[in-house]
Amino acid sequence: MNQATNGVNTHKGALFSIGILCGALGRLPREKWKNVKVVLGECAAMTKGIVEHDFREVTEENAGTTGEKLYVKYGITGIRGQAEKGVPAVMEAGLPALERGLKKGLSLEQAGCAALLALMVSTVDTNLIGRSNRETQLQVTEEIKEILEKNPYPEEDMMEILDRAFISKNLSPGGSADLLAFTYFLYFLKEQ
Repeated sequence: MNQATNGVNTHKGALFSIGILCGALGRLPREKWKNVKVVLGECAAMTKGIVEHDFREVTEENAGTTGEKLYVKYGITGIRGQAEKGVPAVMEAGLPALERGLKKGLSLEQAGCAALLALMVSTVDTNLIGRSNRETQLQVTEEIKEILEKNPYPEEDMMEILDRAFISKNLSPGGSADLLAFTYFLYFLKEQ
């Protein structure tokens, strides 16, 4: 993929996370697919030790990917750490925000926007850091927290303002977006 995109990581995190989810579902009997805790527990079981395995020999000198570099510099484990812990950001932030928004009568898109923001404040988005730096990621997280404190379900105009601000600074919360896809996947499994 890196070669096809000239070194630009376009979907690696999404493929990894959805791949883990599909693998977990494949290991579980279909009747357990609607039980989010069981599915996420299987994700954790499948990836037990992945952080240690993947990062144990990574050094500042040989770190090649953004994830490896951030692990060496800050100890950030990214999607591997999320997977190994059973994707707590989805269980504790993404899915609850999505479901509460839908219960309030919001559209799937509006509730999904709120879930995305909830995921952004509950994780360390390595894509956002890769596009900028750790300080910017922390600043963005604080700004999103302030927005959510005022309104956990921001209006469309606020989302457009955020979108324009991110575009102007070449920022992308791609890691959080991957977790949003994971959130939607689990939601639709539950509701089928």
